Amino acid sequence: MSEILAGGAWDGNRMGTGWEHPIKDKKYLMTLEQMPTTEYKEARVCRCGYTSVNMSNWSRHKKYCKLVVTSDKDELIEQMKQQLAAKDEQIKELIQVAKKPRTVNNTTTNNRYVVEQHINVFGKESIEHISPEQIQALLADPANAVPQFIKLKHRRAPGGVNQNLRIPNQKRAIYQVVVSGEGEDKEWENKSKGEVLEQLYDENSGHLEAEADEDTRVGSHFLDHQDRVKSSAAGEDGGRRYKDQLDKIHSVVTNL
Repeated sequence: MSEILAGGAWDGNRMGTGWEHPIKDKKYLMTLEQMPTTEYKEARVCRCGYTSVNMSNWSRHKKYCKLVVTSDKDELIEQMKQQLAAKDEQIKELIQVAKKPRTVNNTTTNNRYVVEQHINVFGKESIEHISPEQIQALLADPANAVPQFIKLKHRRAPGGVNQNLRIPNQKRAIYQVVVSGEGEDKEWENKSKGEVLEQLYDENSGHLEAEADEDTRVGSHFLDHQDRVKSSAAGEDGGRRYKDQLDKIHSVVTNL
């Protein structure tokens, strides 16, 4: 028997059975001893009541049971993943809210502010209340003509029909302008500060240039100033003169 355990052969002549041990050598016996185990030394217990020492069964149970806690580290990682997923969802919602046009007015209906229908859409303001004499007075002060024209247009319009522009938060570079909504409705829409300022300057300076007569001293002086501002916008003087115009317009809008 000791010969069998040592890897020797069973001698049928000696024992009289004719049987030979299937393990031929020590190398094969060592291979069997080194094969990886498929069972845990101690049973794994789940909070749901399931228990098993079989590695395959436990692995399969972990995939489908949410009550499995493999270790404190794994539980912490899982909690962090859930928290990050929740944060990502909140960020997505905030982005969608920021992109969504906002409708605002002084009266509330179902917690939703609605723009009164007599307010003109931004970029389509009426200027009948501004007289030719007022425009000529503006042209006589080229550096402030465009900002002051915007002030007259939006603040002085009768019935507030041109009150379609505002700054909801001074700490953010966001303007709100009135735009056409669904059907005949109008609503406030968020736009970047730079985009609105450039639009204000382009549209209103163009209107004043059309009113300036280059054959008069006032008109000629104004048009020369406008040429310098355009050159500044193209990069001359580092954009200083053009930026000064935008800053003045922003100051006017702040006080509308």
